[in-house]
Amino acid sequence: MAFPITVTLPDNARYYNFVETTKSFNSNYDITWSFSYYFPASSIQSHNNYQLGFATFLTSLSSTLSALPGQYLGGQDPAIWLNSLNTEAGEALLTEGSEIVRLENFELSGILVKVAFDSTGLYALTGRTGQWAPSGDGRRSGVGLETDCFREALVVRDFKHNVVANAPLSTMSTTFSTLSTDTYRTLRFRYINLGKKLHIDVRESDTTTYSLLTTVNLNFSIADLGNQDNIYVGFSLCTPISTESYALSAGNLYLRNFHIEGYENDTVLTETVTTPMLSVVSNDPTTTVSNITA
Repeated sequence: MAFPITVTLPDNARYYNFVETTKSFNSNYDITWSFSYYFPASSIQSHNNYQLGFATFLTSLSSTLSALPGQYLGGQDPAIWLNSLNTEAGEALLTEGSEIVRLENFELSGILVKVAFDSTGLYALTGRTGQWAPSGDGRRSGVGLETDCFREALVVRDFKHNVVANAPLSTMSTTFSTLSTDTYRTLRFRYINLGKKLHIDVRESDTTTYSLLTTVNLNFSIADLGNQDNIYVGFSLCTPISTESYALSAGNLYLRNFHIEGYENDTVLTETVTTPMLSVVSNDPTTTVSNITA
């Protein structure tokens, strides 16, 4: 997608999004994926106003939803989506080729879960409201900017775009309290129990053992969702995230060893489990005798 002409970012801004389409997985079974990243402290440029967020996600769409930068970290802004439907108003967001920016089937759907590591915490914010986001149409739930938006945060949204996890990294790990790392750090994600639970693990370069960063209860089952046998894994990166004058782009972030494991078949295997008959203890009849004295 070409960059929208209505949005201006610094010259050194970067936004990147991909979906690994060479393999599709059946989400009725566990899906595990991992990658290593290297984000040196020099990339922060010795200031606290840098903005960088990267996210990984499971999606039923074989192409990226968007590559747009901003608080949605590669996802679509619901206000922009609704705005693009009203072409008569002349306010549609256009690409450089004058094409309207809109999502497939005009729906904010396709992602089962998205996990963001956000230096600003803006991914947890409530989406826009107003005339382009009437109740139930495109509004994205979230937190307030002044109360529950944390720097260096982990934020997780479910398939309804609800925030199901939002906390500073420092509350989960003493060694992984900031996104920057001067050696490669490996992150692993385990999507289990029919989409009810997500484990997030971390491993530093000086060990071969993962430690649990957090477990997120996603509070839903994918049993009621369609297209469960065509699930892809994706990744997005954005820097900076907002357009505030003080927002600065971060330096280089390196990504390697993107690895995915899961069941690659559309057939759900079932097995009937039987148990042996319980043993029966016979009850011998007894007679109560009364009026006996010693």
